[in-house]
Amino acid sequence: MKPHALHRLLSSLYNVPHLVDQQTFEFATSFLENRNNQSLMLPQEMPEAPEQEDPDCLEDFDPEMGIGVLDIQGPLTYRKIMGLCGEIGCSYESLLEQTDEMIEAGAKTIIMNVDSGGGQGYGAFECSTEIRKKCDDAGVKLYAYNDGCMASAAYVFGCVADVVVTNPHAETGSVGVLIALLDQSKYMDNIGVRPIYISAGGQKIPFNEDNTFKQSFLDDLQVKVDALYEDFVSHVSNYTGLSAEAVKATEAKTFMADEALSLGLVNNIMTRSEFIQYVLDQHKGASNA
Repeated sequence: MKPHALHRLLSSLYNVPHLVDQQTFEFATSFLENRNNQSLMLPQEMPEAPEQEDPDCLEDFDPEMGIGVLDIQGPLTYRKIMGLCGEIGCSYESLLEQTDEMIEAGAKTIIMNVDSGGGQGYGAFECSTEIRKKCDDAGVKLYAYNDGCMASAAYVFGCVADVVVTNPHAETGSVGVLIALLDQSKYMDNIGVRPIYISAGGQKIPFNEDNTFKQSFLDDLQVKVDALYEDFVSHVSNYTGLSAEAVKATEAKTFMADEALSLGLVNNIMTRSEFIQYVLDQHKGASNA
C-alpha cells in the first residue's frame, strides 16, 4: 500500500521562519518530498545520533519521588499534530500541559530531557518562558539535559532551565533563524507552465512576471527573520547571562560539549548516569533541607 501524501505538512515548512538547524530541516523536507512522491525511502544522509556511553535513561525516574520528566524529542511544533498512532513529534502545548500536571501531582524537580534539532518558531519563546515561570511559582527546580542535540527551538527551551547539562557527545546551540523558499520559475519554464494571478494590493503576490521572487518580498522576509533572531538572542541572553554580543558571536553554530561549556551555553558536562545521580542528590538534599 502506498503512503498518503502530506502536501499540507510539507508546504507549512516553507516560507515561514523556523528555529531549526539546517540538517534537521533538510532531513524533514526530504522525507516529506519522498513521501509525497509515493516513496517510503528515507534520505541517505539521515542525521546520525551521537554515540552514548551509558545505557541508563531518564525514564527510570520514579514519579512518586516528586521528579517529573519532559521529553523534548524530535521535530517541535506549537500545536499538537495527531496521527493514527497518537501525537507526532513534540508540541509546545503538550509541554505546558505536562508541566501543569506534574506540578499539580507534587513534583519538586522537573527535567527537560532534550534531543531535538528544533522546529517551529511561533510560540517557542512564550511557552518556554511560561514553563520556567510555572516552575518558579511552584518552587520547582528545573533541569535540562542534552541527550544528543539541543539546537535552535530545542535550545530555546533548554536554556530556561536553572541548570543546563550536556552529554559529552551531544551538540548544543544553533541560535539562529531559517526560512526556506522554493524558486520554481525555471522548472515551470521548462515544462511550459505560466501561472497567472488576479489580485488586489501591490504586495499580495510575491512573484515577478518571470515567476522569480520579488526583491521587496525577500526584503520583507529578511526583516521578519532579523526580528525573530533578535528575540532569540535576547531570550538566550536573559536566561544564560551571556551578553547579546556573545550570543551573536556563536553565528548560529552548534558546539560539542567542551566548547558549549566554555561559551556558557551549558553549565556542566555529564553522562546520563552521572546526571541522574546528580539530580537525585540535589533532589534529596532539597527535600531534607
